[in-house]
Amino acid sequence: MPLSETDRSSYTPRRPALVAGVVYFLAALTLCWPMLAGKFLVGDDQLLSGISFRLFGAEWFRQTAHIPEWNPYIFGGLPFIAAMHGDIFYPTAWLRWILPIDTAMNIGFATHIVLAGCSMYAFLRALRLGWTGALIGGLSYELTGIIASLVSPGHDGKMFVSALAPLAFLALLRAIRHGRVSGYGLLALTVGLAMLSPHYQMTYYLLVALGLWTLYLVFFDPERRPGLRWPVAVACALGAVLLGLAVSGIQTLPFLSYIPYSPRGAEGPSTGWEYATQYAMPVEELFTTLLPQFNGVLEHYWGQNHFKTHSEYLGVAVLLLATLGVSDRSRGRIRWVFGAIAILFLLVAFGAHTPFYRLWYEVMPMMKKVRAEGMAFYLVAFVVALYAGFGADRLIRGDARPGRVLAVAGVLAAMALLGAVGVLQSLAEALAQPDLVGTAAANAAELRIGSIRLLLAALAVGGVSWAVAGRRLVGAAAAFALGAVVIGDLWSVDRLFFHYQLPAAQLLADDAITARLRAAMPPLRSTNGQPTPVRAVRVLNAQVYRGSALMAYRIPEVLGYHGNEVRFYDELWGGKGVYRNIGSPNLWDLYAVNYVIVPGESPLAGFHRVVGPVPTSTGASGVLYQRDTLLPYVRVVGAAARIPDAEAVGTVNDPRFPVNDLVVFSDTSSVNPAPIQGGRLPPPTAVRATLVAWAPGDLTIALTGADTRPTYLIAAENWYPDWHATIDGKSVPAHRADHALLGVVVPPGAREVVLHFHSRAYDIGKAVSAFALLLSAALLLAPRLRRPAREAA
Repeated sequence: MPLSETDRSSYTPRRPALVAGVVYFLAALTLCWPMLAGKFLVGDDQLLSGISFRLFGAEWFRQTAHIPEWNPYIFGGLPFIAAMHGDIFYPTAWLRWILPIDTAMNIGFATHIVLAGCSMYAFLRALRLGWTGALIGGLSYELTGIIASLVSPGHDGKMFVSALAPLAFLALLRAIRHGRVSGYGLLALTVGLAMLSPHYQMTYYLLVALGLWTLYLVFFDPERRPGLRWPVAVACALGAVLLGLAVSGIQTLPFLSYIPYSPRGAEGPSTGWEYATQYAMPVEELFTTLLPQFNGVLEHYWGQNHFKTHSEYLGVAVLLLATLGVSDRSRGRIRWVFGAIAILFLLVAFGAHTPFYRLWYEVMPMMKKVRAEGMAFYLVAFVVALYAGFGADRLIRGDARPGRVLAVAGVLAAMALLGAVGVLQSLAEALAQPDLVGTAAANAAELRIGSIRLLLAALAVGGVSWAVAGRRLVGAAAAFALGAVVIGDLWSVDRLFFHYQLPAAQLLADDAITARLRAAMPPLRSTNGQPTPVRAVRVLNAQVYRGSALMAYRIPEVLGYHGNEVRFYDELWGGKGVYRNIGSPNLWDLYAVNYVIVPGESPLAGFHRVVGPVPTSTGASGVLYQRDTLLPYVRVVGAAARIPDAEAVGTVNDPRFPVNDLVVFSDTSSVNPAPIQGGRLPPPTAVRATLVAWAPGDLTIALTGADTRPTYLIAAENWYPDWHATIDGKSVPAHRADHALLGVVVPPGAREVVLHFHSRAYDIGKAVSAFALLLSAALLLAPRLRRPAREAA
């Protein structure tokens, strides 16, 4: 049965929401205060690529007032919007248009930590929890490990969805239980923002959870409205979700059109069981929800995933309160729907470590194209935080026996003692894979220290909870004492994942190598710690500039760090993540690789040293080599042939392939070249191409010389269907040449070729998003607009 007003603590501040917001802000400040000193909170993936992507998007928008559509700086070029480069359309991107990149990114992380707490508080208040219970639930969620620790890998998109999740649950509660049209508007906007995060997998999990919540509200909620018609309620909820998906059309439609050309296309490398079961949460890592050091934190990690940059820590205080909350019978059926959500997504997070995931994988759409299902644990943390709010409310009401509180605290303390005396260390080494037993053994000291921290936390939490349950602490003292132990407990683990760097102006400062390349480019391409055509040895780990770092300086390179590049490029270079053909002279020629960056001096045939050894902005030493004779970015060849795609990679990489005289097209192409008579190539063409203007997604090429036959222009960038070509002002098709490159058939007498990238799906998506956003806002504001009209009447 629902709780009455007299069942709750009488303590509520004069401005409850404002005070709660201040508490959430101060809790986040305990972790984010270095931002005030100008430090840059930036995680691993942000260092590898995130800064570069966001900086490019922001700078291009400032220059042109448009979002870039093409990224030419990594992997031979790929669509900027369709291939996804982070939060392009999420509101945090707007900050980067007007603020320095580090300030904007800092604000993005900090505000969403606070938003997670505020949105959970709003949801719990809507469930009629007292102020203290809602406050504690919000703190438990805001600082839970699976959210706060996301700053370490730099996974801001995951944090955005996590912060929005309680708002989506609140929206459905208002819409279905209370019959408010504005609830459907809030749901649509929340789903739309979650999709624009853009972390589709996290949003997918959220939508499934919201589906279960909808079924509860419609069919099992004892407080549902009299006369509620379930077909209408379900249809309206579904309609709001679809409207939210439409809000994200500006990002979603280009992405969907890109899938067939990406590694996630049919039979691509980023599909299938082996791919989909990577980076799940091993079952034994449930220990880390209470004792993170059991599996090792960060560099001490010894678990099955081989590396881990986040934490699923739930907290001693949160788990104690959640135990009281889940057993609170006064909450009725609502406990069970959230329990079902928690169990479902715990099983999803375990992935292939339990048989359940095979069913999920086969039944649920799109699950063959995603991986790292451990991220689903955020919904488990959401439910545990909600239960903690229930438990805190129960404590404040005096409905929890002090003896029970001490019993739960005692169990937690007993686990801490097992860790302190070495029992858990023996268990850890027994569970570790054979090749990681040494790492688990080296973690012994960390596990002991973590166990002592757990013991101290259990004693502190147990003492405060016992005092509140026994009415020794009441009112404001009880509320803030509980808040203090929750913050202190979670902070003691979260702080390990907050790593601050120098301000971006220093972190991205030019060094001698980047300065030289920026003066020479664009668009000549470089390799970064990669092998030369002469020394075909794979040295990917010898990068001077990690990941896509060179993109921050607008320096194109052969590889980079992304994961969703054009699949034809991956195939041409020898396979995604493998790149067996990285030393192919033909590919270096076709993609105009004119510069090589290596850690130390290494004489290269056909290249000469121009800079170094010198210290770089990364702290590593580097040497820059330049090709003796620079290769052109665009070229014209006189002969062409059509061959099956299956033969193209081998043909183009064959040392005998004449890259300057012949181009191959797919046998499915509309190009119809003249046959090569007797297996002998015709004479080279006299037509020459000169690149006269270059910008991301725009190339203007001047042609000189003459030929009576059609010739073939090849640009050193990847083909994609959204490339458009004109020759002397007349539109012509852009073709996929040499398996991955951008090519055009040039008629005799042509003098200018213009290549321009523009997505029709993007145009449609903008229109869809604008309409859906207006409709969502109308639903959200409808009650407010109707009220003045009634008052006037």
